[in-house]
Amino acid sequence: MTRATFSCPFCCSDVPLQASVCSHCTRDLALFKPLALQMHELSDQVEQLKAVVQEQQTALAELKSHDIGALALAISEQQQMAPTAPAPPASTSVKPSWWALFAMVLMTVALVGLSHWVLLFVYDSPPVALRLLTITLPALTGYVCARQSGMGAVVQWLTAAVTGVASVWLMLWITSTIDGVPLWPNNPRDWRETFEYMAAISLAFFTGHLLHRFIQHWSKQQQNRISLSVLLERDEKGQFKIAEVTRQVQNLVTAMAPVVSAGTALYSGLKVFTGN
Repeated sequence: MTRATFSCPFCCSDVPLQASVCSHCTRDLALFKPLALQMHELSDQVEQLKAVVQEQQTALAELKSHDIGALALAISEQQQMAPTAPAPPASTSVKPSWWALFAMVLMTVALVGLSHWVLLFVYDSPPVALRLLTITLPALTGYVCARQSGMGAVVQWLTAAVTGVASVWLMLWITSTIDGVPLWPNNPRDWRETFEYMAAISLAFFTGHLLHRFIQHWSKQQQNRISLSVLLERDEKGQFKIAEVTRQVQNLVTAMAPVVSAGTALYSGLKVFTGN
């Protein structure tokens, strides 16, 4: 991309800076052009900074090349004279644990079944209370499962699906045993309600995993926040603000993932009461 043009994000054609519509694909560029110009300026400044850093590194290497050997020898002698340093602490990352995964699935299914029996058959609560509990409870246990088991997203999603199916089967079995009705639904409306329960529990359980990933991502961002601020403060003209905007957008996308999953679970759980 030259200084007189910028690249169209839709067809990758060169467009004059003063244009607001691509002459090749006729798409509107009013929203993209300011960002493209800032990206162009930022790219030029980064290249200039790289050149300055390279020149400084070369000059520093030439000035102190004769002292490197003596410094390395002194450090080596100090390390030999110093006592053996203790081994670094083990990594705090959680090792994958199938036992923790299995235990949390059993706990979730048992708690959902117990809630179903207590709310509907002991206290005769409204069905919406059970709907809300089957959303919040799997979300909490899903978070604990992701934290304790350390499994990846694929395993957590499969686990969420198994948890949803097993929980709904237990609820159907409890209803069949107490009321003396068939175990499986016998009409389309009951089947739809059954699948909605499965989807709500599965999505809520997986939302716990997404929430755990978001907290981990936020913690790493906090650790790198100081060094990132130092890099941005080096520019006295404030030309690197777009980098901060980009980071905030990425954080927003990451934060919205558990919110979207939780909203889908809530919609699936309460859909039957909306009349849709």
